[in-house]
Amino acid sequence: MSTGKQHTIQQHMEVYSSDNSKLGQVAQVYADSFLLHKGIFGKNRYIPYELITSVENDRVNLRLSKDEAGEMKWEKRPDYEGHLGDPTQLFYDRGHGIHDPFEETNPDKA
Repeated sequence: MSTGKQHTIQQHMEVYSSDNSKLGQVAQVYADSFLLHKGIFGKNRYIPYELITSVENDRVNLRLSKDEAGEMKWEKRPDYEGHLGDPTQLFYDRGHGIHDPFEETNPDKA
């Protein structure tokens, strides 16, 4: 997501899935993600900005469907830096679609 869109996200904006289901509201805005307040999941979730397709008319649209968003276990804020030696955190970030430096493709493999 572009930095410009990141700055347009504000508290209380409605958040929708790719299949137009209302997921909840923006509760907090961070540099790398935002907190989705409870909504249909019954728990707060942290949503990384790269999952946003657009921000318009006080509405945040995600590229995930309602079911896909429900499968994500993003109940704590992702730690994007400074944890390369922490396999638990790296595993957690993989579930957020964050680049994993240890999962580089090997062009020599068939």
